[in-house]
Amino acid sequence: MKIKICKKFSKVNKLHNRLSSAFPNDTILIKKCLNLCKICKHQPIAKVQGKRLKAKRISTLIDKIRSSNL
Repeated sequence: MKIKICKKFSKVNKLHNRLSSAFPNDTILIKKCLNLCKICKHQPIAKVQGKRLKAKRISTLIDKIRSSNL
C-alpha cells in the first residue's frame, strides 16, 4: 500500500517516522502537494488508495489509515 503525505505539514518528519513504524511493509511517499491547500500546514493529512484522510493528531490519522485499509 502507498501512503502519500504532504511536505508542507509542519511536523512532516515526525509523521513520516510514525507512519514508517506503524506500517513497516508499506511505502510512505512525501509529495509536494495533495490538493488540500491550507489544511495540510496545520493538520496531518495522508492519501491512501485514492482517499484523502485528515485528522487533528498523528495518532488519530494512523488509526484512520488502519480502519480504511480493512
